[in-house]
Amino acid sequence: MQFVDEVSFVVRGGRGGDGSVSFNREKYKPRGGPDGGRGGDGGSVILEATADLSTLEPYLYRRVIKAGRGGHGSGNNRTGERGRDVVLPVPLGTLVYDSSGLLADLSREGERFVAARGGEGGRGNASFKSPTRRAPAFRERGLPGEEREVRLELRVLSDVGLVGLPNAGKSSLLRALSAAHPKVGDYPFTTLTPSLGVVDERGYPQPFVVADIPGLIAGASEGRGLGNRFLRHVARARLLAIVLDAGESPEEAREVLLAELRAAGLSRKPTLTVLNKVDLLDEELRGYLREAFPGALQVSALSGEGVEELREAFRERLAHLEREEGASAAGTRAHRVFRPRWKGLRVERASEGYYEVSGEEIERIALKTDWESREGVEHFQRQLERRGVVAALRRAGARPGDEVRIGGVEFDFR
Repeated sequence: MQFVDEVSFVVRGGRGGDGSVSFNREKYKPRGGPDGGRGGDGGSVILEATADLSTLEPYLYRRVIKAGRGGHGSGNNRTGERGRDVVLPVPLGTLVYDSSGLLADLSREGERFVAARGGEGGRGNASFKSPTRRAPAFRERGLPGEEREVRLELRVLSDVGLVGLPNAGKSSLLRALSAAHPKVGDYPFTTLTPSLGVVDERGYPQPFVVADIPGLIAGASEGRGLGNRFLRHVARARLLAIVLDAGESPEEAREVLLAELRAAGLSRKPTLTVLNKVDLLDEELRGYLREAFPGALQVSALSGEGVEELREAFRERLAHLEREEGASAAGTRAHRVFRPRWKGLRVERASEGYYEVSGEEIERIALKTDWESREGVEHFQRQLERRGVVAALRRAGARPGDEVRIGGVEFDFR
């Protein structure tokens, strides 16, 4: 399975079922009255975070994902069956966007987000019975489900991110630190996708996750090389390990990496410098590096020298960060601020001459109206009068015969 960290597709909630027009016809009940049941609600499209998935590849070629439609109501006050929900598993660390911005950050096992809600089922004629309307012969139609295009972006969740130039030995270091087995080669850009390894040695009070981020080069934040595509994964790491090849101009490499992190807005991330491949150096060069990189750890992923000390250093820094951040900060996530949809009423005259009425509630009523039923249309007209729409249209200059549009519904004003 290939690594895919960004996909886009359309999600569509199921349409609600229509209500039913029915009258009780049981024996010995000549005046049984209306008993049409309501339609079932449409199913929803739900995203669920799971640790069992590490890529968005299952959705790479999906264009539209639809939930099930609600069943229609029937006689004897029977409600239609609810539409089938569609649950889409996504990797931990998946961000959900639409055209308005961030919708959700799914970073915990089992966390869910409803990407497209199903439409509400319409009421049957039994719901409209009243002392003054004993035998209503109309029903409501079900509402369409929500529809929108979403973009999923995966940002690998890790405690430590290994950042370095190509061929700095990050994959070998991940192998030495954990039981992970990423591809290792003696050529640049061996690693093309982020790899994760869990450090879970005996005696460690809490295991932690290390991520091998594909090699960065100068200009990566502007799209060069593997580009800023993988810098997004660096952003989710709590601690960055700057891995340098000790035998290949480590001073210059460090400046390049720090410049790219600054350009990507990640310069405030806690960092730890690691000098790798020291097994190739003599004692004189090692002494020079200790002076040039005070506090840096010298390790050799090949021979295992310094690997245990590096594990302990990671553990201590992460424990220190945990204390600084506090128990709650470890799970801090970005949330979109949801604002209530506008629920008022607006009447405007379009340049083409028709009058347009907008407002969530009145648009819902128009969509639910059964325009093939005379009683249903009369009920809609009464709703317009009761909610002040007729008066608002008259104030706007509407006259009998003028065209009025509410949502996708068109009719003549009376």
